[in-house]
Amino acid sequence: MSNQVISYADLSVINSALRSISSDMSGVHSELGSLNFKQDQLESELTKLADAFADFVEADLKHKSLQLAETRQGNLKQDLQIKFGYYAEVRRMATGILQGVDTGVVSDDTLRFTTEEVMIKAPGYWLAPALVALASWIRNDKNVNEKALNEALKRDDYKTTLFFMLVMRRLTRNDASLKWLERYFMHQNPQNLDREFIIILEAVTTGVFPPASRQLMMSNVKGWLDQLTQGDTFINEQKSQWVKFFEASGPLSDGKYPLLEKFADNWVKLETSLKEAKIHGILNTHFKGIISSSADFSKGVKVQLDEILSLLVTNFDDEELPLQEQVRLNQLIIQMDGDKNAAQAIMDAEKHIFDEKVDFLQLLTNASFNPELSGATKVTQALAVSISQPWIVEAHDTFTAQSRNRIPQTIELNVDGFKTTTKDGSEENELLKKQDAFYQTVLETELGKLSFPYGGVIIGALVCLLGVWAFSLHPVAGLVGLGIGGVLIWNNIKNFNNAKENITENVEERKRKAKEVLRGCIAETVDYRKEHTTEDANAEVLRQLLNSITPEDFSSVSKETARNII
Repeated sequence: MSNQVISYADLSVINSALRSISSDMSGVHSELGSLNFKQDQLESELTKLADAFADFVEADLKHKSLQLAETRQGNLKQDLQIKFGYYAEVRRMATGILQGVDTGVVSDDTLRFTTEEVMIKAPGYWLAPALVALASWIRNDKNVNEKALNEALKRDDYKTTLFFMLVMRRLTRNDASLKWLERYFMHQNPQNLDREFIIILEAVTTGVFPPASRQLMMSNVKGWLDQLTQGDTFINEQKSQWVKFFEASGPLSDGKYPLLEKFADNWVKLETSLKEAKIHGILNTHFKGIISSSADFSKGVKVQLDEILSLLVTNFDDEELPLQEQVRLNQLIIQMDGDKNAAQAIMDAEKHIFDEKVDFLQLLTNASFNPELSGATKVTQALAVSISQPWIVEAHDTFTAQSRNRIPQTIELNVDGFKTTTKDGSEENELLKKQDAFYQTVLETELGKLSFPYGGVIIGALVCLLGVWAFSLHPVAGLVGLGIGGVLIWNNIKNFNNAKENITENVEERKRKAKEVLRGCIAETVDYRKEHTTEDANAEVLRQLLNSITPEDFSSVSKETARNII
């Protein structure tokens, strides 16, 4: 009797240990079944988190750059107002004096008092004594006129000469205007022109000068073109700037291809290539707008001259240029929603606009890029483009060749670890078969990592054998042993099958989602290639437009003048 009690006690301890081992083994096998899948999910989530964080940082930087640019913009404009604010008041007086003389409602005393006050309040500014000289000339005060004129020439010989050349023409003093024009050309260097020479080009473009003055200017300009185009240095510099201008003209991202943006490893190249292709259409619209510009000849000569005079006196003076350049950069940052790189690219294309002295070809390029910043009108921009047409065409050919060489030949997709390439999306069935094979391999690999619970089954079998042996001691003990062993074997096999089923279901779910993504990527690839081809075709349309540009086409320029220039 005592032996039987000891046997039962021993079996109880063994059964307890076996149940504990079985429970632990079941948990281990269950966790192993999905461990690798969870690891893949974790890596995927971490990648998404990293991408989202990078996007957040980029957006935050743009937002801060935008706020900083807006703040700086206000401060810079305030600095301009403090340092050069009175210049603006003096500038407004120039055409005001002329228009006052036209109407005859401004007395000589008022002219004298106003201009002399300006002379005191704007020391060093060339326009102040120029206005005094003009007012004294109007009231026939020769003595004051000569003193003021000499002071204006001393402060800025070039601008004073140009100012009185335009004023004399406006007042129909053609002989005096011609003499001022001769003085103007006396010391001009086509490789080192003042920025305000664009005003002369403006006057010729709008046809406000008499024939003799025009012929004098034309002979000089033709000589400059011959001189500057003999070598490649100046032309190559302009072509390089035009290429940069083209590159900076691309549109902002429109998020049209979200799947490719997320799953194409070479998306940056794809996006850049599409933007470059879209530039042709943007430029086509840009140049059409330029060549459609024309002067309004319903306006009188005085009105046109007033506009040109206004451009002269309101154009930035050299000492203002550094601040104006900073204002322009912050303005571009605001326009680009805080994208400093995009703003800097445009600024780099425009940077020569702020040069104090430029060569004649650069002057044409400045007027072509941004007539407002260079001090010209759309009419002058049209003429500048027409004269620059040969190297604009060459620059466009260079840009087109470079952009086409950079077109990605394949789209590199990476969908849940399945890496493949497609050229135009036409191989959809083939890619889907490859994806099926990929996930079949994934399934086999994941199942291969799941080991059969031999240990648990063996333990269960040993318990069953122990139960068979226990029959010799007591039937109940034998039945208990067999039951425990059978349960161990059944649980281990069941857990193993459940783990296999979980892995299979997980892989099938990944496969289903990945197939949807792949089909979406293929659809976007087809649309991307179609759009790219359509946009790239605009290159030839733009080239035909550029080749068709001649100065004779502009109604604002007389055919005689245009032929003389070219």
